[in-house]
Parts: sequence; structure tokens; C-alpha cells
Amino acid sequence: METVKPRVVAPKGKFRRAFAKVLNIHKLTGVAPEEDNKLTEKRLNQSGQLCNPLDNLHLSALNQTHFVAYLNQTVKSIRGFVKLMVQQMKLAGWDLSMAANSIQPGVFYYKQDHKCFAFEHFVSNVMFEAFHLPHFSTDSRSFKKQSKTEREAFFERFTELRSMKARDYLNARPKSRFARFCRAKFLRLIHPKMEEAFFGHTHLRNQVSAGVFPETSLCSGFLEMAKRVWLLHCLALSFEHEAEIFRVHRGCRFSEVYMKSVAEEAVGNSLIQCEVYLSGS
Repeated sequence: METVKPRVVAPKGKFRRAFAKVLNIHKLTGVAPEEDNKLTEKRLNQSGQLCNPLDNLHLSALNQTHFVAYLNQTVKSIRGFVKLMVQQMKLAGWDLSMAANSIQPGVFYYKQDHKCFAFEHFVSNVMFEAFHLPHFSTDSRSFKKQSKTEREAFFERFTELRSMKARDYLNARPKSRFARFCRAKFLRLIHPKMEEAFFGHTHLRNQVSAGVFPETSLCSGFLEMAKRVWLLHCLALSFEHEAEIFRVHRGCRFSEVYMKSVAEEAVGNSLIQCEVYLSGS
């Protein structure tokens, strides 16, 4: 019997990027990755830890446990949006297999439900692009280390937005950086052909371009996800040491240290494993 070695599947061509991402903040702690992972997991599993790890948080007390806790919330919101998007695809009569293959050609899925990981990959790629740059600004060709004042400013933005609903914040500050982020990301995720297939028109696109997000389940799910990603970004840039996204390319050897089969992300010398889909094809 031929032995097929697992390969990490990542997109080709335009989408030849990570199938999932790892966020890393260097030198935050001096603890070995494996040991720190266990300590972090233990803290998160303690009673009440997952419910309010960021309540009454101060910048001086910020550590990787808080980052991991908020990362988990962010991933959950991404999967919630993907679920809404897939529902719209089904209602529009889309062939999900064909749609998944257009994102990641030639992947063998062990289960039909696994095709959702292709859509999750697409959404994550769009939402996390330029994550390591201040305000997701691709105009910044080089990233300089954040000063203490800048880190304090990002933490203040994190605290302010976290206490508000995304829609309320946008209504109050339609010209804010977060508002521009939401518009840009939505228009990239829901392209005109997709919108027309979903709703029979492109009115939604015009409204979003004008800064208005209608009261629809898709828009509400997107705003929740966008808020989580933006807050994670602000939290990452609140740390003293810079944040980075590591991307796994197609054909890379699977590593149990740095990767986990579709299900984790790194803070400091501690590591948060990335999610990858293993295919025998």
C-alpha cells in the first residue's frame, strides 16, 4: 500500500498564501513554546477565565493569555460569518464543491463538511491581510517598532470599541479608521457577482460604499467579525514586541510544534499553532 505523506494545503496563484495564520509576538516571555502552551491552556480552562479574561484589563497587565482568549473569540466570529455566507450560497443555488475548488483547486476533502475550510481560508486571508501594519495600512512599506505612546493609543482604541456594538460605533464615527476598514474588507469579501447571486442586485454594495450597513444577518455577522479582527489587531499592537503573521505555504511539511490539523495561533516565545488542512492528494 502506498503511503501518502500529509501535505499542508494552501492556495495557488493569487491565493497562494497561508491556509491559516499564526500570530506571533516575539520575546514576550522566556518560556519554551510547548511549556507555555500548556500553561496558557490551563489558565483558559480555569473556571470563569474564558468569560472575562479582558475585563478591567490594564496595559501593564497585558500578557499572552489575554491575546489567546481574544483570538479564540475572533476565530469563532469568523466561523460564524462563514456559516452565514455558506447559507447564502445554498439559498442562491451555488455548487459548494465548485465554489470551494475555485478558492483552493485540487484538494481532497475527507468529508463534505470540510469544504467550509476553503471558505474560512478565503475570509481569513482577506480579513487578516496587513494585520501586522498599524491600522491595516498597506501604505506603510516598512513597519517600525511602536513607541510606548503608540501602544497606549492602540490599547485605548481596543478598550473603547470593545465596550460598544460595531454598528453603534460606525454610526457615531462614520469616518473613523475602523469604518474605513469595515467598508474595504466587506467590498473585498462580497464581490459584485456574489452579491448579485445572493440578492439579485448590487444595492448592498452601494450602501456599504456610502458607509451604511443594512440590518441584514450577513451584514450583522460581518460587523461582528470585523470588530473582533480589528480589536485583535489593536490588542496585538498594544504589546511591547511586534506582532507578525506567519503563513504556511502549500507543500510544507507538517509540524506538530507549529501546526495543528484544522484547529490554533503565537504570542512571545510562546506559540499558538496555526490551523492547516491535511490532504493526501
